[in-house]
Amino acid sequence: AQTSAYNNATGALPKPAGPTVALHVVGFEATEYEFPSGTTPSYDLYATPAFARTVIPRTAYGYVYLVRLRHGAADLPRFDQRVSALGAEASNQVGVINSVEASIHPQAIGWWILAALAAVVGMAVIGQALFRQSLVESEDYPIISVLGADRRQLAMLGMARNAVVGLAGAAGAMVVATVLSPIAPLGEARVAETSSGLTFDPLVIPVGAIVIMTVVMALGIWPALRAAHTLRSDDRAGVSRPSVVVARLAAAGAPPSAVVGVRNALERRSGGATVPVGSALLGTVLAVIALCGTGVFGASLSHLTATPRLYGDAFQLNFTNPNGGAPDPGLLKSLEHDKAITGITEGLAVETSIDKVTVGAVAGTPIKGGLLLSSVRGHAPRGDGQIGLGGTTMRQVHTHLGSIVHVTVSSPLGGKRSAPFRVVSQISFPVLGGVVSLGTGAALTIAGYEDAVCPVGQGQGACRKAFFSAPIAGGILASVVPGPRGQAAVGHYLDEYRSITALPVTPTSLVNFGEAVNFPLIFGAMLAVFGAATLVHLLAVSVSRRRREVGLLKALGFVNSQVASAVIWQATTLAVIGVVIGTPLGIMVGQGVWKAFAGNLGVVPVAVLQVWLFVALAAGVLVVANLLAVVPALVATRSRPGELLRTQ
Repeated sequence: AQTSAYNNATGALPKPAGPTVALHVVGFEATEYEFPSGTTPSYDLYATPAFARTVIPRTAYGYVYLVRLRHGAADLPRFDQRVSALGAEASNQVGVINSVEASIHPQAIGWWILAALAAVVGMAVIGQALFRQSLVESEDYPIISVLGADRRQLAMLGMARNAVVGLAGAAGAMVVATVLSPIAPLGEARVAETSSGLTFDPLVIPVGAIVIMTVVMALGIWPALRAAHTLRSDDRAGVSRPSVVVARLAAAGAPPSAVVGVRNALERRSGGATVPVGSALLGTVLAVIALCGTGVFGASLSHLTATPRLYGDAFQLNFTNPNGGAPDPGLLKSLEHDKAITGITEGLAVETSIDKVTVGAVAGTPIKGGLLLSSVRGHAPRGDGQIGLGGTTMRQVHTHLGSIVHVTVSSPLGGKRSAPFRVVSQISFPVLGGVVSLGTGAALTIAGYEDAVCPVGQGQGACRKAFFSAPIAGGILASVVPGPRGQAAVGHYLDEYRSITALPVTPTSLVNFGEAVNFPLIFGAMLAVFGAATLVHLLAVSVSRRRREVGLLKALGFVNSQVASAVIWQATTLAVIGVVIGTPLGIMVGQGVWKAFAGNLGVVPVAVLQVWLFVALAAGVLVVANLLAVVPALVATRSRPGELLRTQ
């Protein structure tokens, strides 16, 4: 009795009056319908054959068959013909599946980029830490050597230390990965996750632990061998390589603490006071490069999500025509005479096969202004034999700009026709009714599509007549002037044509990547931890290695505040050099990574540089460096004037 009310409902669905059944949840499932992918998802519940026998006969129902084809998309044309001959209707889910994959794909790319950058920075930090620690521990090697240890045993001692460090790091990483497993994966991919609690991946986590130990051991080989083969007495006088900057600073009358601090940061010396200045500078520069590169990436991502035309929404109004046929003459006339409308494109939603790859396509013709699609590279299709493809589609068909592809379309008289098209652009496709989506799809002119469907020759007239009489989903895209006048026009058409008007949709993939992955935030946090650990370890090693020098300074009259100031000047100098060298390099790296990512994603690659952001990053690096230098500075003040004599 409720069937008619349910099928004819235009607003809220009627309240069910059928039987209430208690079901026991025994598993999770996910179908392509249940992923957002830029559209409103629908959710399914799977019951048993017993449910079908006992409950369905007392309810209103409809049948839907899910069919898997033996040869996949290649069998679609023949299957569609068979279904049409039976008077039924088939819905191709390839486009929906591609949309789901395209939506989750950027998240996977983002995590791989994050893992790669973290690995690079982590290896740099770990390698430097092992090198510095080898220098510190090598102070005892002359004594151990006198007691009978040879260089091979000293090298094995260093490698044993590295093995313990790698084992501790791997164990900690396994614990952290397991503890964080309940919140992963993030975004749309979580729909398909079957676990909501702690998960220990028996393949990924142990393999990751082995990789960590292997990398740590490999990074520690050279420092361990170098320390074992370089046996110096701590009494050996240090040979300094003077710095021009230090000399000029002293000549300018800078305070002695500043001169000493800058000297410790820049001058490389041999002997007992050796501190790896080069590795310290390299680590600081790498950290700033990564921070600035992440800043460029984050700013560009924010600009992308805030600028619809970059991801294909070069329009503000989308009027659909689901029943096919020509656009509403009244609507089209109103748009053409509205001064707030800057562009109008008439389009058809069609399904094609490009080099045997089934893909949705938009056949469009500009009525006012240019074609309302955004080109990543090249220009929008203008001629009959030109076509634009999404980035993902270009990779699927293994083509590039200037290539010739063969487009296969259905003829209204039956059968298939194929026509050659030249690829003239990579299009950043908007989300249009599941036909095309970010990265996937094809665009061509309506005239070009008509020529492909009905080529010149006998029967062209009958073909065109059948083509224009057949219902083809289509619509109109319109752009408006910026500002209040444009918003007023959008509001007017939403009220006047509410049933057929839609606003642009932000691709779910961008929302997932920008909000769920939080790439810049996570990477920035990792850099903060890496950078803090590196600087603290460096300053601690520096203070330890130069304890005799600090004792001498105190014997010459330095007070505690001057000793502490020298350590802070050392940290500040390292931070300034890192900012000066790392900022421009980081900007270049960030632009390159963003353009590669945007090109792979299928959007217009516009890298954004925000001066205030780089100023804030530079200030933050200097402030953090000074804060982290406080503890080593306090340790340095504990050295006493007699330290030099007692050590000798």
